[in-house]
Amino acid sequence: MAIEDIFRALDEQAARECDDLLAVAEGQASSIMEEARREAERLTQAKVDAAGESAGIKASKTLNAGRLDARKRLAGVRDAAVVRVFDDALKKLGSFRASPEYPAVFKALAEEALAGVDGPCELVVDPADADLARTVVASQGGACTVSTGGTSVGGVAVTAAGGRVLRSNTFESRLEKARGLIQARVAEILGS
Repeated sequence: MAIEDIFRALDEQAARECDDLLAVAEGQASSIMEEARREAERLTQAKVDAAGESAGIKASKTLNAGRLDARKRLAGVRDAAVVRVFDDALKKLGSFRASPEYPAVFKALAEEALAGVDGPCELVVDPADADLARTVVASQGGACTVSTGGTSVGGVAVTAAGGRVLRSNTFESRLEKARGLIQARVAEILGS
């Protein structure tokens, strides 16, 4: 065997070993690439899922904020409508004082406010109702004094026990009591 044959045999053996090493390296590289691809897909899917969840949360928050805003606007419109109705009613009641029915209504309001009041008291009225108030006090036996320190479109307020007890029976106080009930009923009807 000549040296050339030995070198050729060594070259062939080295080539086979290189081919074997390259095949093993290619297999390992292919395995590493496949694992990297799977990891990239997993990470991509995780990001997509997280983005979808985040988008869903944002959409839900936006929807809820829109619903809340709509409810607030509806409540504002509803409350404004109720306020307008009661303001209009108060304006109409303001002209009621000039009607022939007002003295009887005033007397009924005063008697209701005075019911159960014992001892000295004060009937507080608008200056326009001073004469009517004096007439009512006289018909009740005169135990109350009349004060024109009030401002009202109609009705009376009674103080007793040194100013500690106050009964307001004015058009305004009656409308205010009704307003709360009406607002609650309108809200119930409108479903908010």
